[in-house]
Parts: sequence; structure tokens; C-alpha cells
Amino acid sequence: MGQDIYSAEATSSRGSVRVDGRGDLAFAVGEPSGDGTADALNPERLYAAALATCLHQSLTIAATSLDVETGESVVTAKVTLAHRHDGGYELRAAVDVYLPGASTDELYDAVTREALRLCPLVGAEVPVTFDRERGRQLQHHTGPADPGQN
Repeated sequence: MGQDIYSAEATSSRGSVRVDGRGDLAFAVGEPSGDGTADALNPERLYAAALATCLHQSLTIAATSLDVETGESVVTAKVTLAHRHDGGYELRAAVDVYLPGASTDELYDAVTREALRLCPLVGAEVPVTFDRERGRQLQHHTGPADPGQN
């Protein structure tokens, strides 16, 4: 296991999620709607934002190492929630990358391949652990249900 660089913590409770314990980073959370019109954030929207951001940062690192300009680059991630045949769920992601600084298809491919390799969210199988005692402590420390309340 490598050296830790950064940690973030989010707590979900009663229809909202609070990031790093800060009330100013609290968002209403809802279920995904079939027509894509839900007003609240949901895990799929949050993952799409995280994936697009992570890939864009990785793209910048990869492009810099290959002397490719990234000032006008854009990364868009589309995340789809789907039913699996076993009754569970799966996520699929599709990414579009606009990289006008890549002057050839080969250079574009090299930068995007390296960005995919660098981005820790791509293909991540993140180990998840449960801490029962800490979970019991959380019941006393959850904030207001409405993210607008502080």
C-alpha cells in the first residue's frame, strides 16, 4: 500500500450528505430518477463529477509530461446506473475528452491512455471496511436533515 496523500470524509443522513463535517459543504441527496430530472444530488451524479474531475487532473499531469497544452481541455463523464441480472446494480461510465492541444491522434491516444492509468477512480476496486463502534458514535453526531441548516 502506498503513502496516503489526502483523505476526505462524507456522512450521509436523512436525505443529505455533509462533506468533511462542514455545514457549508452539505447537499440534498435524492434517488436517481428514471428521466434524469431529479433536483437533488445522487451517488451517480457525485461519481460522475468525481470521475470527470479526477480524469481531468490526471489528463493535465499526463499531457504536461508529453508537452501537450491543456488550457482548453474538457472532460465529461456520464455515469449510468443499471440493473444486473442477479438483482444487484452496476455502474457504467463513458468519458469524452476534448484535448485540442494534442496535434495528432497518436498523441491524443497517448495522453488519454496515461490519464486513465493515473486516475485512481478508473477501475477502482476500493476496499471498504465497517467500523461498528464508530457507527454507533455517529448516531449522536449527525447534523440537521436540511443541508441549508447549520
